[in-house]
Amino acid sequence: MGQSAGNGPRNEMLQLAAGVADLAAGRFRDAVRRLPGLGEIREELRVRGELALKRTAPVPEAHTEVLSRRVVRRASGE
Repeated sequence: MGQSAGNGPRNEMLQLAAGVADLAAGRFRDAVRRLPGLGEIREELRVRGELALKRTAPVPEAHTEVLSRRVVRRASGE
């Protein structure tokens, strides 16, 4: 299970984090069911994870920006 082509350090970090999260998730679910108050912690961790993934994910170019560039190219005769 080596590093596949196109799988840079950014993807590797994401995969490692997901592996650790998956490993801990089973144990964490059991703890949330048994102990009061961990539901809030779970939600906080979920939100933090979502924000972390958004921070590292590639941002697609805005649709209107793509359209405006096409209009400019056509107007300039390209």
